[in-house]
Amino acid sequence: MADQIFEKEEVTFGTYYVRADATDEFERVLPESWAALRRLGFVADEQPRLFRSVSEPVRYVELVTWVPGVMDPAHEHPDLIPIWLRLAKLVEPHTPAVVERGLVFDEFVPVVLNADA
Repeated sequence: MADQIFEKEEVTFGTYYVRADATDEFERVLPESWAALRRLGFVADEQPRLFRSVSEPVRYVELVTWVPGVMDPAHEHPDLIPIWLRLAKLVEPHTPAVVERGLVFDEFVPVVLNADA
């Protein structure tokens, strides 16, 4: 059990399975989402973090700290929907492999993007 739970923070760990031919565009579009989220007051001041898989398939894991209670309104905001639709065109469906042990260690490297897009 956790010693301390921070109820004033909501953190998402999003995994994007980006098409191999779309990684450059993905890395250009994602900061637009971050900038809009920040401008609209949906996310905390801290910079979102992004990691890219070392192995195939290409995956990005994004860590974002949200202002509590705003995720649902964000998903309906007209400034965000067009950006997120562009991101959706860059990813592909993925069915995770069966993990019999219930434990997976994937290697990722940090990616630094300009979030002031």
